[in-house]
Amino acid sequence: MRHSASDCQTGLRLPKIHDPPLNASSHVMTPERGKIHALVAVLACAVAAGCAPTKPPVDQMAAASRALAAARQAGAEQLAATEFRAASSRLDQARAAERDQDYDVAAQLAAESQVDSELAQARARLAKARSEVERITRENEGMDRDLGAGATQEQQP
Repeated sequence: MRHSASDCQTGLRLPKIHDPPLNASSHVMTPERGKIHALVAVLACAVAAGCAPTKPPVDQMAAASRALAAARQAGAEQLAATEFRAASSRLDQARAAERDQDYDVAAQLAAESQVDSELAQARARLAKARSEVERITRENEGMDRDLGAGATQEQQP
C-alpha cells in the first residue's frame, strides 16, 4: 500500500493547512479568548503585587524623626506649640502603625509628621524673626528719642 503525504501511518487522512478546522472548538484561541487570558494574567499580577508584603518605611520614619528634632532645636515646642504637637502626635501614630505592620499607613503618617515638623520649624523661625524686628524697632525708637532730646537742648540758648 502506498501512502500519500496527507495520510498518516494509522491510515487517517491529515488535514492540510488550507483545510477548514474539523469543528469550531478545535480553535486553540479566538481573539476574544486571547484578550480574556491577557486580562486574567494582568489581574493575577496585580493581585499578587497587592498582596505582597510592603517594606517598613525606614527612610520616611528617619526623615520624620530628624525633622521633629530640627523643629525642637529651632524652639518650636514653645514658639509653634500647636504645629509641634501635631508633628509629634503623627510621628507617634506612625510608630504605632509600624509596630502593627501597617506600613502604608505608617509611611503616610511619617510624611505628614515631617511636613508638620517643617511647618513648626518655619513658624518658630518666623516668631524669632518678629521678636528680633520688635527689639530693633524699640531700640531705634529709643535712639530717635535720644537724638530728638539732644537736638532740642542744642537749640535752647
